[in-house]
Amino acid sequence: MSERVVELPSQSSRTPSSPEFERTPPQDILAEQSVLGGMLLSKDAIADVVEVVRATDFYRPAHQTIFDVVVDLYSKGEPADPITVSGELTRLGEIGRIGGAPYLHTLLSSVPTAANAGFYARIVAEQAVLRRLVEAGTRIVQLGYGA
Repeated sequence: MSERVVELPSQSSRTPSSPEFERTPPQDILAEQSVLGGMLLSKDAIADVVEVVRATDFYRPAHQTIFDVVVDLYSKGEPADPITVSGELTRLGEIGRIGGAPYLHTLLSSVPTAANAGFYARIVAEQAVLRRLVEAGTRIVQLGYGA
């Protein structure tokens, strides 16, 4: 009876195109859109959301930018609706980077009511924590291998 030896792939045989390198970081784009849409609909939603998330919790850089502008307008006591946010993004030269004014209307249409913005904000915050855990784990592995 001969013994079969099964060879496992070595660390060096793993390439950046291997499945473990193709994983998308934890995120929920629909929750992000719903948070921002709710914020554009209601200043009460803005108050709820800023208690839970910060700009860096959003996965999409465009969403971070929109969030910052909404919060900035809100903190100045100005309305934060699609018109004012679009105007401020245009003034800052960021309107093209976020997908243009039509994207703000997409955000509005993605949320049925602003009342759930706080709930969606918790989802965004949870996904951000998971991304930070993945980043920390990756750094630990790199330190372990001396990279």
